[in-house]
Amino acid sequence: MALVPIAEDAKTKAYYKYYEQGIASPTDEQMAMVAGCGHTKGLVSVEDRPKFIEAGVFPEEFGYYPLEEGGLLCAGNIPMPDVNADMLYWWFAWHGLEAFRYAIWDPEDHFDVQINDVGRERALDPSIPMEEKTWGATHTVQESIGGPPQEIVIGFTDPGQMGYDWGKIGTENCEFLVSANAQLGEMKVPVIMDETLKEVNGVKTFMARFWIGYNFVDGKAKCLAPVTKILPEEEWTMIAKGLLAHNIKEFTNLNKILPSVYAEEKENW
Repeated sequence: MALVPIAEDAKTKAYYKYYEQGIASPTDEQMAMVAGCGHTKGLVSVEDRPKFIEAGVFPEEFGYYPLEEGGLLCAGNIPMPDVNADMLYWWFAWHGLEAFRYAIWDPEDHFDVQINDVGRERALDPSIPMEEKTWGATHTVQESIGGPPQEIVIGFTDPGQMGYDWGKIGTENCEFLVSANAQLGEMKVPVIMDETLKEVNGVKTFMARFWIGYNFVDGKAKCLAPVTKILPEEEWTMIAKGLLAHNIKEFTNLNKILPSVYAEEKENW
């Protein structure tokens, strides 16, 4: 695939090499899992989200799952043995400050990112702990999840305000956690995004859960768009598989580049 277009001055950046080298591809086995995954109804409800950071994993280890209210859960697990929580918290704060930083994450699919003023100020404020820098940040991105680039608006929030127990964050079952309300594409489909890092079967694993059709509003996860009831099955299946494939692709590449990007750039905001 072609690389995303970049500004001419991006070639002067020390991290241009990560764009130029292309992307670390997911394994054939991972992509076969996406192609072959199906769906089963009724495995878990959105109210079970806080269990995400407890011991073990949800039964839906990989795939997409229509939920009773008409929402859709996409669940992806990606091995990331070379990263840690410090790197990930830094990355989520650092990459949103510049479009080219977003591009090196996935040079084939990440076209642009814009950040709101609050997000920029918090990222650049040395007094704010790294794990809190994204709270209040809105990233408006242009990326492809299997088709033409589309806009995704991601509003990062204190996970404690998204139903999670802060006492369980930073433990072996939840080394890292970000949560966000998002809006996907032209239709602004609501999505709750929860992403953590924990050890699964002896391997550090990045676990992403996308609750499509939901946003967290007034202290509760609410189904605002029952996508499986209002869209044809082939359409919501395509969205789910595209999101899973993209998630594997971008975090497989991040596992490859992040240790060295962090070592080289962690003081360069």
